[in-house]
Amino acid sequence: MRISEWFCNFLTPDWLTAVGTVGAVVLALILALWGEMVSSLFVHPRLSLKARVGGPDSEKTRRQVHAANAGTAYFFRLAVWNSGNTAAHDVQVFLAKIERIVSGQDVEKVSRVTPMNLKWAYRGTSTLPTLLPDMPPVYCDMAHVSEPYKKAFVDEYLEHVAPLDAVLVLDVEFPSNMQGHLLDAGTYYFHLILAAANCRPRKYKLEVTFPGKWFDEEESMFDVGLKMRCV
Repeated sequence: MRISEWFCNFLTPDWLTAVGTVGAVVLALILALWGEMVSSLFVHPRLSLKARVGGPDSEKTRRQVHAANAGTAYFFRLAVWNSGNTAAHDVQVFLAKIERIVSGQDVEKVSRVTPMNLKWAYRGTSTLPTLLPDMPPVYCDMAHVSEPYKKAFVDEYLEHVAPLDAVLVLDVEFPSNMQGHLLDAGTYYFHLILAAANCRPRKYKLEVTFPGKWFDEEESMFDVGLKMRCV
């Protein structure tokens, strides 16, 4: 049998229908994947983070622990917003590591700090389900400072810190039994990763200066008690 005759016999209506169907499915898949790729270039969330001390980013509030009065504490928060054109899903702020400035420009890693997610303010969870675009910032708790005379009661004390000095408490998802979430006075670099399920993560480096002092007046605490900025 000649090749031309075999080919003509092969091209029956049923075979042509089958080939056409498969081709249509393949083409549809290619167009769908291509469409998603093109769409992702133009439609996506864009997350940003800002660190500043002062209201409304910072707040002095009364605390209750096990239904008992735990005094007051200052909470220092990070403002997070979405400047993209679609909602961000499952947003997290991850504390990757902390370094302490020991002298001049020399730094050392604070090894007892466990890398962990921070918690969203007023929610107590580490994942924000949805962050809509073009809305006011949502706040993530970075750290707080409790009244020194209450720090033992709330288990936020370090043995080497004087009774009347303050401790900086990281608002991480799971506080460490080894006190890795507690910092004494010093200047630190906080390395943060801001991420969501449907956008690329962004890295931030914060310089946090904590003199280890408590001030009853908000103005003094926000001016002297803690400073932080992106570097």
